[in-house]
Amino acid sequence: MSRKLGRACAFAALLAVSPLPTPAGAQPRPSVASRPLNAYDEAAVARARQGASRRLETAECRKLLNEFKDRNGRPLEANLESFEMSPGEYLQMLPFFDGSATTNCRRGAVELVTSPGLLPVYVCPGAAGTAQSRFSSVQLRDPAFAEVMVIHEMLHTLGLGENPPTTFEITDQVRRRCS
Repeated sequence: MSRKLGRACAFAALLAVSPLPTPAGAQPRPSVASRPLNAYDEAAVARARQGASRRLETAECRKLLNEFKDRNGRPLEANLESFEMSPGEYLQMLPFFDGSATTNCRRGAVELVTSPGLLPVYVCPGAAGTAQSRFSSVQLRDPAFAEVMVIHEMLHTLGLGENPPTTFEITDQVRRRCS
C-alpha cells in the first residue's frame, strides 16, 4: 500500500472513531446529523477544494500554518504534522456535510461552519426552495473567494479559534498569503 493511501486510511479511521483533538477552551460541537451534500453543492465544494489545494502548494500560502496558532499557542503546522499530510492532502480529506441542521447556519448569511479543532465543515443551505447552498452561490460568483473560504475553514479544523483574530482578519490574511 502506498504511503499516501496509508495516510488517507489512517485519517478516515480517525474520523470514524473521534474528532480531531480539541484545543484547550474549544467548545464541543452540538450533536448534528451529518447529512451528505446534494450533487450541486458537492460539485461546488470539489471545485473550491481543488483550487484551494493548488493555493496551499505555494510556500507563501503555507506560511498561514505558522502564523496562526491554536488556543494552546501551538502553530497550526504542528497540528497538521500529526497527520503526516501536506496541507493540500489534508484539505482533500476534510469532510463537508449539509449544514441545514446546524444552529450557526440558521443565523444570517453564513456560508460554511466548523469549530476549532473539530470536523466536519458544514455547508449552509441557501434560500428555502433552492437547490444550491449559499456557498455554491459564492463559488459560482467568485471562485477565488470560495477557495479562500475553504482554506479559512481548514484553519479552524486545525485548531484556529476566533476573536481574536476576527473572521475578517483570518479571511484577509488568507487572501494576502494565498492570492
